[in-house]
Order: sequence, then C-alpha cells, then structure tokens
Amino acid sequence: MADEPLVFEQTVEALFVRALGRRLTPECKSRLRQAGLDVDQKLKPAYSFTSWMTFVCIAAQELYPGLPVEEGAFKLGEAYIDGFRETMLGRAVLSLLRVLGPRRTLARATQNFRAGNNFTECRLKELGPTQFELWMNDVGSSPAFTAGIIHAGLRVAGAQDIRVEPSGYAGDACTYQLSWKEASLSPGVAAKADSRGDKRSGSIRPQ
Repeated sequence: MADEPLVFEQTVEALFVRALGRRLTPECKSRLRQAGLDVDQKLKPAYSFTSWMTFVCIAAQELYPGLPVEEGAFKLGEAYIDGFRETMLGRAVLSLLRVLGPRRTLARATQNFRAGNNFTECRLKELGPTQFELWMNDVGSSPAFTAGIIHAGLRVAGAQDIRVEPSGYAGDACTYQLSWKEASLSPGVAAKADSRGDKRSGSIRPQ
C-alpha cells in the first residue's frame, strides 16, 4: 500500500505560524481548528495532504475575501516562501537557490518540494534558455497555490519578470509553463565591465 501523502510540520509552520501568524483572525483560527489545525497549540509532526489543502483554502477565503480563491491561494504560495525563509531549514534551502540560479533550482524541484512533504514528483522539460515546462504529480485542489510557491522560489533564485501559468490540470497533477528574464548585472559589476573596455556589444548597463 502506498504511503499516505503527508505535509510535514515545518511546511505548516512556515505558512501558518511564520508567514500568517499575526494576520489570522479569530474567525480564521476557528475555521482552521475545526478543520484540524490549531495554530495556538504545538503542531503535529505531519498533516494529510487533503487537510493541508483545506487549510490553504480556508486561509485564502479568510485573508483575501475580495479575491477569487485561486488568486488568494497564489498569494499564499508566495507568502509561504517568506515564512519558509524564517525557519532553519528554509534558510539553508533558499540560500542554496540563490547560488544555483533559476535553471538549476528547477532541476532540483523534486528535492526542494520533498523538503516539506513525502510525495512530490516533478518532470522538467526545457523549451528555451529561460523557458521550461514543469509537470508535478500532485498539487491538490489548488494549482495556483503551488504556482505562487514556484514564482516566489524563482525570484529568490534570481529570476525577473517571471511567468508561471498552469497549462494542464488533470486530476491532481498539473503542468506549468515557466518563463523569466535573467537578473541584470549590478551597478558594481557593470562598472568593472566598462572599465575593462568591453566593446562586444557596447557598455554593460543595469536595467
């Protein structure tokens, strides 16, 4: 029998304690508690993936009542990375992303997501230097939440003008179309290049 899909404690902590803790209203906490998450008590070592998706949906409804649930879920995905950065594991993982850059970060997508659960599998297809297709086996009921995580993760890795678009959602699996622009050189790096008289295509200037 296959293992039950589980989301680990550090993932729940990153979003609901670190990122959203002060923003959770009594009403939101009450709904979460009824669904199985009590943020005022010690967290469980793991939660079922189905429960995790329910928690995300509740938070999207409560924190972004003026937005469609999927838009709120995308914002929660981005917020997750902010909260993950505040955990010991998150600091290590996100520091690595900054070193790897966007391409190699995507190549490690399975490992990166497996830091927070026991089930994610990814397949990556390169369409161009900064264009990729990422298939994920299980994003649950909200592909937009995972899209927000990918978007924020690529930004940490140094990408700019990022696009993350679900292009196929079948059952729980989803394919994302990804594209971005590489980060421009910093003024200091550009100045060094100018001082060397780089004439290949004019001076290097930050955008």
